[in-house]
Amino acid sequence: MRDSSKTVAGLILFLAMVSWAQAPVFIRFLREAYEPFSMAFIRYSSGALALTVVSLLFYRSEFLRLLRDPRPVLGIAVLNTFQQWTWTAGCYGSTATMAQVFNMLSLVFVVIFSFMLFHEERAVIRSPLFAAGSSLCFLGAVAVLTKDPNSLRPVFDRSSLLLLITAVSWGVYRVWSKHIVMTWHPIPMFTVLAWLTSAGFLALTFAVGRPSDLVNAGGWLTFVALFSGIMPIAVAHPSFNYAQRNLGSAFCTSVGNLTPLLTYLFAIVMLNDEFLRLSQWLGAFVLIGGAFLVILAGRRVQNGQAAADMPPVEAATADSGPGRAR
Repeated sequence: MRDSSKTVAGLILFLAMVSWAQAPVFIRFLREAYEPFSMAFIRYSSGALALTVVSLLFYRSEFLRLLRDPRPVLGIAVLNTFQQWTWTAGCYGSTATMAQVFNMLSLVFVVIFSFMLFHEERAVIRSPLFAAGSSLCFLGAVAVLTKDPNSLRPVFDRSSLLLLITAVSWGVYRVWSKHIVMTWHPIPMFTVLAWLTSAGFLALTFAVGRPSDLVNAGGWLTFVALFSGIMPIAVAHPSFNYAQRNLGSAFCTSVGNLTPLLTYLFAIVMLNDEFLRLSQWLGAFVLIGGAFLVILAGRRVQNGQAAADMPPVEAATADSGPGRAR
């Protein structure tokens, strides 16, 4: 029965990866029909509507309580609105794969902000593996920015800046949301957050965007936009949370590092301009390798802390397993 639940969790983890991999591809596909604010609004409101159905069916009491008093998620909703704009606008001027690879820098910022904001991850910060992984991540990011075919010099343009801001913001978001879900279930919490984010983008669309895009895109593109909110937003988040609970955070995050490769497969099917130079591919693999080292550093520290907290009798028993037989 346990193996069966792990198999289901593995399939759901793959569903989360597939869903997240689609996000920059859909944004690039729809960029001619929508400006960033209107696109973010239609995608997030679609995801929020789908999540509302789930919350009303399974988490009704907690969802309605948080909906009536959304103060616990107001701050993070403002941050999410900002980072979703930088993410969407950044994807407009980048390839889908490059945007997905660049966002993996957030793993480094998660550890840094955990230490800065809540004094966590002290041991991870001091780990040589973390230092090596972080260095590889930033070195890989520099290589990914070698867009000019006539030069190996990195090109740090507006879209690159927006994607870097997204990675930093996503690091803050993950640390902040981790502390919120200690009190609130992640699904109703994210549902209310998605509605607040949608409301923010609706206001921004009418203030500085093009609200006419919402009605002028046409039936087919509107359907694609709505679907793009259901998969990467409504499906991906609950799926990943379920997988983490059954398979562990480190394993799920490690497997999630392969998402850029799925993004590339989707992009070459749906988009005509998806292309990375050899230097950019090498940079992507260096960045992914660095991300694995960052995760490994965190896992080793957690395992070391768990062993330190284990009672002496249990520790001796664990040490006398088959691999330690003398």
